[in-house]
Amino acid sequence: MEAIAVSGESDTATENAGQEGAAPDTLEERIREWSLYQPWLQKDPTPYWQEMRDHTPLARSEELGGYWVLTRHADMVAVAKQPEIFSNTYFSIPPHDALPQKAIPIQLNGDEHRAWRRALSDLFSPAAIRHFSDEMTKATAEAIEPVVARGSCEFISEVAVRLPAESFLISFGIERGHLDRVLDYVRWLRANWSKAGNQDEIVAGSRPLWEFLGEMLDLRIAEGYEGRRDVFSRLLVANLDGREITRDEMINAAFTNLFAAFDTTTAALSLTFHHLARNPELQRQVAASPKAAAAATEEGLRLFGVATTATVVEEDTELHGRTLRKGDMVQIPWGLSGIDPDAFERPEEFDLARTDKNRHLAFGTGPHRCIGAHLARRTIQTALEVWHSKVGRYEITPGSEPVHHFGNVRGISRLELSLESA
Repeated sequence: MEAIAVSGESDTATENAGQEGAAPDTLEERIREWSLYQPWLQKDPTPYWQEMRDHTPLARSEELGGYWVLTRHADMVAVAKQPEIFSNTYFSIPPHDALPQKAIPIQLNGDEHRAWRRALSDLFSPAAIRHFSDEMTKATAEAIEPVVARGSCEFISEVAVRLPAESFLISFGIERGHLDRVLDYVRWLRANWSKAGNQDEIVAGSRPLWEFLGEMLDLRIAEGYEGRRDVFSRLLVANLDGREITRDEMINAAFTNLFAAFDTTTAALSLTFHHLARNPELQRQVAASPKAAAAATEEGLRLFGVATTATVVEEDTELHGRTLRKGDMVQIPWGLSGIDPDAFERPEEFDLARTDKNRHLAFGTGPHRCIGAHLARRTIQTALEVWHSKVGRYEITPGSEPVHHFGNVRGISRLELSLESA
């Protein structure tokens, strides 16, 4: 999911989760005060998304300096496919930089972005990701087996946070023994990112993870990389329009890949398993075949789209009779696109037989479509397959309350499950 979309869940989102607060009385007020961090949106933004979509295709919030909000699937596609007008210079509201350099390839535009997409796309293709399938299955089983033996788990910390980190290590050729180290870095960043007061604090907080990735890259160089199929090894022999990719660029791309995928894939796992935990019949269907697990992956991505990104207007333009000025920010709530009745029949249903599922925009679309989409899909599908091969019926632990959060990433930060072995 091509966005460094950090939930900041220990800050605004988690503090607000469980403290929903009162939404403004009128629809006009709710739209005017729309912000990803409003207390009344934390548990479930869906009904508010729906009323905003039904009211207008282009909403205007006056929060955080003011910005536009797209509400229709078709408009999100149109905007994403016009990068010359709607750029990825900044991808969140309020805008900020995640790194001292532009994040590769997310914040790049034009020829520079196209060159990087050419260099990276083959590294994350379906064929490239299939090469890692056996190791990902093994890592997933190792995460789930202790849960099965115990008969219960806190799904987010024990499974949903761990598996995307495992996938990153495997795909980049980093020893899985470094898992705890990576998790420590990313947990710290997730907990503190939104508290950073300025760019210097963001850079300082990111430095330990940056240095770790540099250490792992240098180790790959020292050990040899010829003939290896992991991402670091292939970057070392790749070229960018005829030149070698620099060390800093490789670390930047790795950092962006980890951070962009970590929160979003964790969130997608959390919301999909939360839904299945409340639906025993769906559990039975998913357990029946890999095809059903693949369908559940797509339905979870569509129905519970987790990412909200933003774009910058690069020239004055018209949309639905409104003038968007150069420099305006436009918010793209990809999760709202998945429940658009103009794009999907019965969009509110989790339907494993859905035939229009591939139209979902969980990974965005256009030139900035998530380059790690196939890795994210494989992580989620593998989790569903392995879990349902080892776990029988499961449910939200009676008396527990899932803790939801909303923000640039929508998800669940605590989910207690009780389960039986298969």
